[in-house]
Amino acid sequence: MPQRCFDVHADGDYDVMVVGGGTTGIAAALAAAREGARTALVEALGFLGGNSAAVPAWLGFHDGVGERVVGGIAQEIVERLQRRKGATPVYTDPICGSVVGIDLSAWKLLALEAVREAGVDTLLHSRAVAVDLKGPAVCAVLCMDRAGLRRLGARAVVDCTDAGDVVRAAGGRLRRGRESDGLMQVASWTFAVEGVNFPALFDHYRRVPGDIRPFPGVDGGERLRRMASDEVFVIGSFRSLIARARREGMSLPRDIFPGVAFPRLGRVFSVATRVEEADPLDARSLTRAEFAGAGQVPLWLDFLRRYVPGFQDCRLAWTPHQIGLRETCHTEGDYTLTADDLMAGRQFDDAIARGGYHMDVHPPDHAGLDTRRPPAYTIPYRCLLPRGIQGLLVAGRCISATHEAMASTRVIPIGMALGQAAGVAAALAARSGVEPRAVPVALLQARLREADALL
Repeated sequence: MPQRCFDVHADGDYDVMVVGGGTTGIAAALAAAREGARTALVEALGFLGGNSAAVPAWLGFHDGVGERVVGGIAQEIVERLQRRKGATPVYTDPICGSVVGIDLSAWKLLALEAVREAGVDTLLHSRAVAVDLKGPAVCAVLCMDRAGLRRLGARAVVDCTDAGDVVRAAGGRLRRGRESDGLMQVASWTFAVEGVNFPALFDHYRRVPGDIRPFPGVDGGERLRRMASDEVFVIGSFRSLIARARREGMSLPRDIFPGVAFPRLGRVFSVATRVEEADPLDARSLTRAEFAGAGQVPLWLDFLRRYVPGFQDCRLAWTPHQIGLRETCHTEGDYTLTADDLMAGRQFDDAIARGGYHMDVHPPDHAGLDTRRPPAYTIPYRCLLPRGIQGLLVAGRCISATHEAMASTRVIPIGMALGQAAGVAAALAARSGVEPRAVPVALLQARLREADALL
């Protein structure tokens, strides 16, 4: 019977190893390297940016009243993109806090440039598949590529994967989806259309103001004037048109059409496709999800062209490299962030990041949205520490948080703030030869503030 054996090659020892090269992992790697740590970044895809490479708008730099809650590396990246004409100004939004449009090609180029500038040893096309443990501590990560297995040693590891891959390999405890039944937020196969006639769309909004995304406490006429002048704005539109299309036989999967509009470009980006039970741990499930999400795009295109003023001549502009997962697994950490924490605007003594994005739940139960708007809140360092495991931190979507709380912390700016905190903490732990739990919180907070993070 044919056999293939994979040799294990020792391929370097590092102070800090970051697994996952999305926005969270990029921020973690930059933060660690800037602290003087010899840093490695491992990514399964052939580029950096992860889901953000298919999301041309970043939401959540501000809370619902316009106060900025995220700074640091995330803010630096946006400003660098703006200087290159690769990002719009940041516009406040009464629900999402704020929105900034991102040129995806400019972002992918800058991501590579930034980690190279920082001296991060980056390894693309490599997936973390196992860990070495020394007692309860992670001391190395084994990564698979076509040449076999590479063993990368590290004094501290940061798991920035979307589903807690390193935590799982180390024997950590993870919860899938929401607490009551394990179901996850629905996934979306994103897409964008171009050739949109925005004056015709705005005329429709004036005639049917109920088709504008509702803005609590905001005058509809003022909001419409803002839409006409801003370079980017968030939409959750066409409720009456979708209801009409359904009455006439269209099986649309959502009650509204959510996305982001770019009037000067004649472009609309959408997350309207809706795919349930996209299991990140099951390739067959994810394959089914990819087919299901892609299969909904022609349906939405047909709806837009037939029913929505201004979209009659729109054309498909681009589709994603893979389906976008809003939720996967939650690490069981030293503290679990809850919806009550967010709604109370809780200020933790060990805060390492802030947030203020609404709890944007795309539920598996119905075609609408569940949203609550918390005040500005903080995220404690303990959420980044997997229970029972040493030498390992988590950041991004897989931190220790409930289904509802993660629906707020999952957005790109907040994820980058978490990554920056984890990267600094990992570098401090490696430098001092201590476990990440032993890093003095006051020192970590001081280093983050010096790097313009908002706590």
